[in-house]
Amino acid sequence: MSIESTLRKAADLARSGDRQGAARLFRQVLAKAPGHPKARQGLQALSNCGPVSPAAPGMEPPAAQMARLKQAFDKGDLGFVLREGNRMLKLFPRSRGLINALGISAARAGRPREALGHFDRVIALDPGNIGAMVNKATALLTLGDMEGLEQTCRAILAIRDDVPDAHQKLGFALANTGRIKEAEDSFRAAVRLAPDNPRSRIGLGNTLALQGRADEALTVYRAAEERAPDNPDIKRNIGSMLVTLYRPDEARDVLIDAITRFPRNSMLRVTLAYALRELGQPAEAAAEAEIAVEIDPKNAEGWGHLGSARLEMGDTEGANAAFDTAIEADPGQMAALGLRWRAETLPLDHPHYARITEAIARASTSAEHRSAFEMVLFRAHDKAGDTDAAFAHLNRSNKVRSEAEPYDIEAERAVFEAMKEMFSSAFDGLDQDAIAASPLPHRPVFIVGMPRSGTTLVEQILASHSQVHGAGEIPPASMALAEFGWGKSRVGMPPDPAMLGRVRQVYGDFIGRLGATAPVVTDKTPLNFRWLGFMLSAMPEARVLFTRRDARATCWSNLSHSLSGKANNFGNDMLDCAEMHLMHLDLMEFWQGLFPDRIAIVPYETLTENQEEESRKLVAAAGLGWEDACLDFERTERGVRTMSSLQVRKKMYTGSSEAWRRYEGYLGPMIARLDGVA
Repeated sequence: MSIESTLRKAADLARSGDRQGAARLFRQVLAKAPGHPKARQGLQALSNCGPVSPAAPGMEPPAAQMARLKQAFDKGDLGFVLREGNRMLKLFPRSRGLINALGISAARAGRPREALGHFDRVIALDPGNIGAMVNKATALLTLGDMEGLEQTCRAILAIRDDVPDAHQKLGFALANTGRIKEAEDSFRAAVRLAPDNPRSRIGLGNTLALQGRADEALTVYRAAEERAPDNPDIKRNIGSMLVTLYRPDEARDVLIDAITRFPRNSMLRVTLAYALRELGQPAEAAAEAEIAVEIDPKNAEGWGHLGSARLEMGDTEGANAAFDTAIEADPGQMAALGLRWRAETLPLDHPHYARITEAIARASTSAEHRSAFEMVLFRAHDKAGDTDAAFAHLNRSNKVRSEAEPYDIEAERAVFEAMKEMFSSAFDGLDQDAIAASPLPHRPVFIVGMPRSGTTLVEQILASHSQVHGAGEIPPASMALAEFGWGKSRVGMPPDPAMLGRVRQVYGDFIGRLGATAPVVTDKTPLNFRWLGFMLSAMPEARVLFTRRDARATCWSNLSHSLSGKANNFGNDMLDCAEMHLMHLDLMEFWQGLFPDRIAIVPYETLTENQEEESRKLVAAAGLGWEDACLDFERTERGVRTMSSLQVRKKMYTGSSEAWRRYEGYLGPMIARLDGVA
């Protein structure tokens, strides 16, 4: 049937009183030709033409009875509304007002499927009823039916495109089905039509955050806060985004202030736990997470943060108990399921094995979680001694991540070569006046090298010293260089005094916010080896410890661990990993030539075999006097947020650099590329 024929038939049905049939045909036209003016006008006319038929005596409940229902609803007595309303419905089955009221009450009572039935009944009686359609969209959102939600919102907007709730809920449907840019457009429309609605602004901010536009997201949340200064959801999103922007100290202050006003808000406390973990305060984070789950025992995210904080403190048993509770509270908690089997190897006969394999097979499982789950299965089969099955899972894990986040090793090589060329030319560094004008609150010690080369162990030894604060992997070096165009696969501006002064300021400001009381702060971000020319030029006070581990052992450890951050994605491919190892050795040799007295090599295997001698050397290279506590590093209580968090809770041990030999037959290309490299 042509569009014109369909429109004529729809008009005939409307004239005959079959408004439901007419609305169905008008929507068919709009599905083929979105925005068709006659179809939109037809639906608009149906929504404005009053009752289905003239109200006969007895069709609507008496006004007094409806007033009683409203009074009960306003008092929160939803049980009475639903009981009395359903009794009245038997007498007045076509009362749209009564049916809609029942739907709203069922939704408020936490019965969204029942509510949906009522709203569908109103729409059947009155196909153009915008209010009932918006209420239906709310019920569908609660039920998580994103397909139905999108259809309903588009049906509303086909009748009227100025309904802010429809744009907002369409944004949620699009965001939850991965169409983030389209979702952004819908939320912007909702904000334009209803600028004071905080949910629309939160939705817009969230879509910007998902696109990596954190600064814009924070601006949107701040604008929402201006209009709704006492909204705890806005405060929580501001706090979360400040953490994303590496400003956890600011996030902590915002969240603590909000909690003073909303002490029973579980999610505010969960977000505060997140900020405290980023500040290196896992004990305080665990305390906040414990309060959050006491307030809401079903808060799976709270249990997840509690587990992570306990893991950072070395409490494996407590962490696993929290992760188990998170999974029980929300069986769809993918993150908790992956973390549960990070500290412990999954037994092949454990019920979670089937749950993980099912999650891998589901199309809806994200690449991030699919990769993490394949890594869990790698470790499970590795422990069971089945190297064929283990390596197959490892390959799939790395392949999934490589496809989701491709890595360009040649682009990174170009960055390294550009830096070497820039620093090979003479340039004016910071003079003493510039250094004095921007004093550092702590003296930095950079611990660098390939990931999995022993940087966490070296930091734990130093953090056992009374004069050292172990900050872990912190971002200020990358943050400072990003201002000048440097980053993963990006060549930026050459060094000059103004640039170096800004680098010094950004780095100093960041470590000044850590709350450290010791004079020395360690930064053990391994890939900072890329930026040493800038950092050492900007901070003459700084020292560098460069960890060196057997090349094959290091590359195997990168391949067999899921390291966070796209900059570590060379570890998804054995040849990329080998190339990065060779490139990092070459770049470090270049930096050592420029700063010979400020960079010391820490040989990992020698450290594990001759603990005291090598520990004394690295402590001295950091510019510190010896303390015996550095030999008992496993007793030092501090948060450790890396894959090595459990190893550094144990005494020094040897032999870890031989683990790759069990898989030597699978690693031929990598081993050949590393031939002759220690």
